[in-house]
Amino acid sequence: MPDVSLQVNGMEYAGWKSARVTRGIESVSGSFTLSVSDRWAETATAWPIAEGDECTIKVGGEVVITGFVDRRTVSFDASTHSLSVSGRDRTGDLVDCSAVLSTWEFTNTPVLTLARRVAAPFGVEVTMQSGLTPTVPAKLSVDPGDSAFEVIERACRAAALLPVSDGRGGLALMRPGTARTHTALVEGENLKSGSVERDASGKFRRVVVRGQSSGTDALSGEQAAAPQASAEDANVRRAARVLLVRPEGNVTTALAKKRAEWETTVRAARSLTVTVTVQGWTQGNGALWPVNALARVNSVRLGLDEELLITSATYSLDDSGGTTTELVLRPPNAFKPEPVIPQRSS
Repeated sequence: MPDVSLQVNGMEYAGWKSARVTRGIESVSGSFTLSVSDRWAETATAWPIAEGDECTIKVGGEVVITGFVDRRTVSFDASTHSLSVSGRDRTGDLVDCSAVLSTWEFTNTPVLTLARRVAAPFGVEVTMQSGLTPTVPAKLSVDPGDSAFEVIERACRAAALLPVSDGRGGLALMRPGTARTHTALVEGENLKSGSVERDASGKFRRVVVRGQSSGTDALSGEQAAAPQASAEDANVRRAARVLLVRPEGNVTTALAKKRAEWETTVRAARSLTVTVTVQGWTQGNGALWPVNALARVNSVRLGLDEELLITSATYSLDDSGGTTTELVLRPPNAFKPEPVIPQRSS
């Protein structure tokens, strides 16, 4: 029978009564919560697991989290003892802790170089998806007190990258996945439950991007002073819903048009969130349900028959439902890279 195991100080602990392990591309750190009762009541001493211990979490024998135990709760009553432990990937330290740097301004520094410098004090190795040639930010300023992750995330945003935990204690810089799952998600076949949320509050009928550009011999006057472009979302019925965006940097009319189109496309994609639950942790080929992979979702009751990106997977175990996986999915365009606008020359 598949199980969730916790390895701490060279010992592996299994037989948990309940477990919840989550990984995703919108959270830099995977997390886990494991609970057991009566398991160690027969022994004279409790399991020697302490907060701050380094740990590894396996789901169905596959390592999915490498990090630390954050919290431990022990309780008892007249008939039972119980233990609950929770923690996160090593990358959780990047979220909690301030960046400690010798310089607070970076010029023309590749994102991978910068991320490695910021992550090094925490023992987090940073890698980049092969085949990528991201834009090098012309300038990135850090405010003392910014968390390590804030610095990395800002650099990744400028380079159109996603910083994602690799499950083995490291950080991977990547783009939205293009690989497809082995198994589709189909109502009446493998979907235990599902829900769809369509939220129009972030969508606008028209997005106007207005900026400022450095003048040249070929570009001067109003075109340089206030370049402007717009894009429309015809699915928004209320014409009064208009958003004005004023990005920093050397905005040209062409860049303003790209940014306006990006705003409408991404906002439309982010308005849809699908959550489904399947029995078990694995697909038809025996592999765990992955994150950052495309899956076909076919559900009449949800009104869906399209390919969506798995943004998070939560592997659960409890007495009532056995083993299940909850998947959150969004359209791939929700993670379309933002157009890079160069800084104005001083």
